[in-house]
Amino acid sequence: MREHVFQTFCAFFIATSTATAFAAPSPTTDAQLTQVLAHGENRSLAAIAALRIHRGAVSYQYVSGFARKDGLKSTPARSDTLFRIASVSKFVTTIGMMQLVDKRKIDLDADASRYLGFTLRNPDFPNVVITPRMLLSHTASIADADDYVMPAHHTVSEFFDPSRHNGMATYHFLPGRQPGTWFSYCNLCYGLIGTMIERVSGERFDLYQQKHVLTPLGIDGGYDPALLPHPERLATLYQHTARGYEATKDKIGRFIPEAPADYKIGTNATIFSPQGGLHISLDGLYRLAQFVFGDGTVDGVSVLSSRSLQTMLKPAWTYDGHNGEGPYPIASYGLAMIQLSGATDPSGHPTKPWNDYHGGIVGHLGDAYSLRSGFWLNPKTQDGYLFIADGFPEDGQEKPGKYSSFTAVEEDIFNALSLAP
Repeated sequence: MREHVFQTFCAFFIATSTATAFAAPSPTTDAQLTQVLAHGENRSLAAIAALRIHRGAVSYQYVSGFARKDGLKSTPARSDTLFRIASVSKFVTTIGMMQLVDKRKIDLDADASRYLGFTLRNPDFPNVVITPRMLLSHTASIADADDYVMPAHHTVSEFFDPSRHNGMATYHFLPGRQPGTWFSYCNLCYGLIGTMIERVSGERFDLYQQKHVLTPLGIDGGYDPALLPHPERLATLYQHTARGYEATKDKIGRFIPEAPADYKIGTNATIFSPQGGLHISLDGLYRLAQFVFGDGTVDGVSVLSSRSLQTMLKPAWTYDGHNGEGPYPIASYGLAMIQLSGATDPSGHPTKPWNDYHGGIVGHLGDAYSLRSGFWLNPKTQDGYLFIADGFPEDGQEKPGKYSSFTAVEEDIFNALSLAP
């Protein structure tokens, strides 16, 4: 059934196993996801990897499509294929940050300037401190503006040079928005968090995360493609255009390390993309889910205190109709965690992943380089909905969702997984 449907809808794709020994096959869900892969957008997606967790265990898995194309040769996607996961990375970055909170090396409500080595203030509110908690919850009154990655031999403080003023495309503050009062999704905030991690720990961001977060969690992956322990598992991200699939990120070749040999730790962690640069597999997302279900512990290894994890999960900002903006299904945000409460987001849509949804799910979405990802869990019931979808059309050309601010593909994947065993 699975292979027949797959070939019917999209004969040029190479299918991998869609149900493992520990995940019972579901022909109906297989058919739904194969339909999404082939027809969820105006042109076929490159790959979908999806996982349903029920009561803490994998109950269903689907992986189809390709990880890389080289002429007529395709490398099939697998559950251990490493994708640049986009903003789900923020959750993993925050784990590293909260470890330093556990060690009392960082105070979430202190002046972030203390940990950055330069004064960080919105010029409109020079006497209002910007805190790490504000940075993590996108309420710091900081904007991405024209860019949020500084070249390697520059410092992150240059984003806030006084020569950049209101009205310029390079101005990185929200005029008239007092820190702590307004939600505006901001990738640069996490570049600052990564830089703080470096300054406080004395370790380079990507290496700190590898040593203190990924390895203890048992996750194969990393930030710098040039340093991945298993580069053969790396997926290229694709945008599907009228001209065919075009690589947008991680095209296989000789990768140059992100950090030059003379990189000064604590000056500019944006080069490692703490906001979206983690390369992780579907298997790795499952390990991350086990960490949440284990209240900070996985396989007997304590990675984070229960207190810090719960601080991440609970809301730090809630939309009241007048205190935030953004195109995503976010009406409540913790520290790198979205609460899908069902309430209306700033775009006017309910924050629900499927039509008859009744709440309880927290997690994060990813959206970059024509990939969409989802890391969504109900910690109380230990249910999970994890997915990676690659090969979307050009930005702004995605099919919108029918009832939410998710895309149509994300809604379809959610609906399929919600009906899986």
